[in-house]
Amino acid sequence: MSQPAAAASDDRFAARDPQSVAIGAPTPVRNDWILHVVLLFLCGGILVAAFCLRAGEATVVVPFLNRPLPEICMLRRMTGLSCPGCGLTRCFISLAHGDLASAWSFNPAGLWLFAIVAAQLPWRTYQLWRIARGQRELAFLGLGQIALAVFIVLLLGQWLLRVAGISF
Repeated sequence: MSQPAAAASDDRFAARDPQSVAIGAPTPVRNDWILHVVLLFLCGGILVAAFCLRAGEATVVVPFLNRPLPEICMLRRMTGLSCPGCGLTRCFISLAHGDLASAWSFNPAGLWLFAIVAAQLPWRTYQLWRIARGQRELAFLGLGQIALAVFIVLLLGQWLLRVAGISF
């Protein structure tokens, strides 16, 4: 007797439950197109915003209104000390406008994060194209975690150097 089409085994939509998979068997993977769409629009929005805004020496300015955005770093507002992420927004804006020297001076770790965000556009588009064609997503296990770990090390490293008064 055959199973109905709806009840047929389709591992694309199986949950990732390690206890339900036999030892040594490949883990079923579910194509998550919603995640790819959300990340595609989020990263695209970040890059468009970076291109539309202007970076001042200590502020971010909305060009059509010529108004600075309020400073959002609570550590700097409360203590006057910069946090590891201070300057990332101005770094992104400078990179979006092609000003590498200014971007480096605002936050050197931002160059790596900008590359990660910009790489999401073709990567997520390609993943959505694969899903639309009925193919499985490509998975580079651990690559995303390695990229974020490198970013965190760069972010904390440049911050510690700045706190120590070492300029680069």
